[in-house]
Amino acid sequence: MKKYLQILRGVSLSAFSHALRKRSFDELEYAAHLTSGAIGKIGSTEIRSIPMVWPDAIMQEPVSVNLRIGKYEDGMLPIEDLLILLYLIVRYQPSVVLEIGTYMGHTTRAIAENCPDAIVHTLDLPPDFRPDQDRAGIPKDDFHLIQKRVVGREFSGHPCASRIRQHFGDSASWDFRHAEGASFFFIDGAHTYEYIKNDTEKCLGLAKGSGTLLWHDVDDRHPGVVKYLSELHGSGKRIVRFAQSQIALMRV
Repeated sequence: MKKYLQILRGVSLSAFSHALRKRSFDELEYAAHLTSGAIGKIGSTEIRSIPMVWPDAIMQEPVSVNLRIGKYEDGMLPIEDLLILLYLIVRYQPSVVLEIGTYMGHTTRAIAENCPDAIVHTLDLPPDFRPDQDRAGIPKDDFHLIQKRVVGREFSGHPCASRIRQHFGDSASWDFRHAEGASFFFIDGAHTYEYIKNDTEKCLGLAKGSGTLLWHDVDDRHPGVVKYLSELHGSGKRIVRFAQSQIALMRV
C-alpha cells in the first residue's frame, strides 16, 4: 500500500503543480482527472482479484457497428463501455437478448440496431414504482435514477422497437421465462450484492450452459457488484473485466 500511496502522491503533486503554473481552469480540471485516475488504479483487493484485460484482447476480428453519439446523460453507458458491448453483440449476433435495466433505453436501442434479427427483452421497474412501497425483500440502490426515468424513451416509435419486448417488474420476483431462449445478457439493474447475485443466477439458468454475460458498473463505487463477481471468479468461473471500463464478461 505504501508503494501505491507514493505513486498517487507523485501523480497528484506533479499534476496540480503543473496546473497551478498554467493558472488555467482547463489545466486544473485535467489535474483533477489525473488524480482521480490514480486513485481508481489502486483498486480494492476484491476488484483486483478479478482478472483484467484490455478490450483488444477480445477484438480478434474487425466488425462494423451502428453507433449514435450524443450528449451524455446520467445513467447512460459511457462510450468506452458501449463499444465493448456492441463489439460483442455484433460479433456473436444472438437471436434473443435480455437486458436488465432499461432506464431511458439508450443501450436497448443500440443492441437492437446492431443485432437486426434479434428479439431484445428489456426489464425495468414499473414507471410508477415508489421506494416506500417496495416489497422485494432485498435492498435496491440508484433511487436517484429510478425517480427520473422515462423508461424506453430512446426507442419509443423507432422501427427497431418492433423487436423490443419491454417488461415491467422487479427482477427479484419477475419470471425470467418471459425471455426464454436468451443467450446474451446485459446486467445493469440494481447494483447491490443481493440483486447482482439474483440477476446473475437467473440469467445463468436461462443460458442453460451456453451464453454471454456482461455486467456494468464493475468498480469500487459499486462494492456489491465487485464482491459478487469476485466470489464468482473464486468459485472457478472465468470472468474478466476490461481496463479503462466498467464492464466485466463471462462466457459459458
